[in-house]
Amino acid sequence: MEKKKDLEIVAAGHTCLDLIPAFTIEGKVDKMTDVLVPGKMINMGKCVVVGGGPVTNAGVSIRRLGVKTELIGKVGNDDFGHQILNWYEEHEGHFKGIIMVDGESTSYTIAICIPGIDRFYLHHCGANDTFGYDDMDFDLVARSKLMLFGYPPWMRKLYENTGAELTKILKKTKELNTTTALDLSLPDVNSYAGQVDWKAILTDWIPLSDIMVPSAEELFYFLYKDKFLQKKANLGPKESVLDHMTVEEISTMGGDLIRMGAAIAMVKCGSRGLYIRTAGQERLKKMGSAGCADLENWADRELWFPVYKEEKFVGALGSGDSAIAGFLSAFVWGHSVESCLRYANAAGSMNVTVPDGLTWNKGFEDLTRRIKAGWETKDMHIDTPGWKKDGQFWVGTNNHGKSEKL
Repeated sequence: MEKKKDLEIVAAGHTCLDLIPAFTIEGKVDKMTDVLVPGKMINMGKCVVVGGGPVTNAGVSIRRLGVKTELIGKVGNDDFGHQILNWYEEHEGHFKGIIMVDGESTSYTIAICIPGIDRFYLHHCGANDTFGYDDMDFDLVARSKLMLFGYPPWMRKLYENTGAELTKILKKTKELNTTTALDLSLPDVNSYAGQVDWKAILTDWIPLSDIMVPSAEELFYFLYKDKFLQKKANLGPKESVLDHMTVEEISTMGGDLIRMGAAIAMVKCGSRGLYIRTAGQERLKKMGSAGCADLENWADRELWFPVYKEEKFVGALGSGDSAIAGFLSAFVWGHSVESCLRYANAAGSMNVTVPDGLTWNKGFEDLTRRIKAGWETKDMHIDTPGWKKDGQFWVGTNNHGKSEKL
């Protein structure tokens, strides 16, 4: 007998402590080595210390937007682990799905955000590397309409043996009639995770994932690694692989995800906004408890939505997680595909105005007010043949569904 779905979303996966030291440099710098000089004393501002990882950045953001949410993760019985649990208790309350284990170290991330330089991270996976099926609280999963699982490429036990452990978790989740959403992360290409066959792993994971929410760079690395590395080798100063990815390449990857078995593929494209591709109605009908409210609106869509103009730019730490939070919150509340993209971009655009991944969040109604007030998007042009502008959206050649009713 199916459990009562008294929760809307459970966020599971990678859990860590974020340490974000504030650089007090005035103006922008051209090179990281202008600041990080051996032997130099650097005067810093306050260090923000918060719960981090997608379990916190996405899960807590979803909860603060007003969605009934629980968290599932794993920390060590050490100072950082206690700090994470204390942070939860002080700011959000108790989450019984976050377990503390002896003999493990807690994951942490030190975010280096120098003005004018793309952020980079010093990261320790810690207890996330041993997280597996037995660490899941499937009672919480059974009670939830949707489970978001975040960052398995930074969780070694999950991707070993061609991803068998996460495959087992996703299968169990689907058996509980809980809709699945999967977020990825880009591994260090020189690490053990950088040497595994990710395309083979995703071949098993994607059919069990109703909603895929990776970044364009992550997806490009996992599906087209040689092309990714070729672009990366030819980058200029301050350039990223995303800067050199074409609309056609991103559209192709969206189609890949649908052909591999996903129902909805929302691809995060950083400052270029959000791309979405959806399957036909038959696949959408198999999504589980958190299904599409309007199948005709959601089926066979291909859209691109530029980012909103932010009030100020402080940092992009957690912006992808925030975008996912906006998207999934609107989704479980029955919004149209266009509306879900608006809330995703609204959350991501608010996120970059603060140093961490959470303090931007003033609730779903705040995002609604900003959107209804006529929030303008940044200028973006797509000159790929077949694409056309429709209001704030760009419509792709694979878009055959019904637009929203306003």
